[in-house]
Amino acid sequence: MAHKILLVDDNPDDIEITRVALAELGREEELEAVRRGEEALARLRTAPDLPSLILLDLRTPGMSGIDTLRQIRADERLKNLPVVIVTASSSARDEQEAYAAGADGFLVKAFDMDQFGCDLDALLRCFLKY
Repeated sequence: MAHKILLVDDNPDDIEITRVALAELGREEELEAVRRGEEALARLRTAPDLPSLILLDLRTPGMSGIDTLRQIRADERLKNLPVVIVTASSSARDEQEAYAAGADGFLVKAFDMDQFGCDLDALLRCFLKY
């Protein structure tokens, strides 16, 4: 059975890159993408089934990734979902802030597709148990 992943990212190219990376890895995860933190929270709070993992961009329009993460951690139903920040930022400050807000991981988007695929595969092996 495939795991469900919720990707929160406003960049259509990054969404497609993630889809392609999953396909190239031969992963069967079901990827659902939303573009804003508010959309993610609405989906998470109303859907009967929760994703196995949330990949959350740090910078999204409206509510930031950090604010979205804080809302997830404050919600009794959602607080234990694994959330990994996936961002182009390699700032140590951003990483520290993400972990302080409750992130389970921090993945810098590699500009090399092969490297991103390897990084994503390692992340999935860590958080999605079969």
